[in-house]
Amino acid sequence: MSADQLIVVGKALKPVGLKGELKIYPYTESPEIFKNFPFLFFENDCFEVDKVRDNKNLVAVFLKGIDSFESAKKLCGRLVRVSADFFPDKADDEYYWFELTGLTVYDMQGRQLGIVKSLLRTSAHDILQVQTETKEILVPLIDEIVKTIDVKGNQIIVDLLTGMGPDD
Repeated sequence: MSADQLIVVGKALKPVGLKGELKIYPYTESPEIFKNFPFLFFENDCFEVDKVRDNKNLVAVFLKGIDSFESAKKLCGRLVRVSADFFPDKADDEYYWFELTGLTVYDMQGRQLGIVKSLLRTSAHDILQVQTETKEILVPLIDEIVKTIDVKGNQIIVDLLTGMGPDD
């Protein structure tokens, strides 16, 4: 499986303890989803997942073959990827974050604003990072602003508040 067939779901941060447990910052809405992944990819290295646990807003994992602080430390800073095959099924009106990346964002008048570059999780709500022609804008992923998410149609319709747009 090539790296372009894998979905980025987090970033390895640091070892936890001395027995090889690794702390991961999840790029997913819910860290719980890591319990569905039997394998994690770190660049070209693939590891079978032995154990997953929540660690506040982070995920801590034990990987087979990683059994010391030193071996876990070698994975730090790497992006964590998984096959999309291991994501649970979702309802028609649900989406995964990776499905939003690359979607075109339009305002209510049909003007193209930009492309979703990535998403951020905050304590208040998730945020779309949208790259416009001239700058990046941050769009809260809340019903009052994001009116339509159409993954199949490759678009998101938003009703931005004054001051949020690329020209404001």
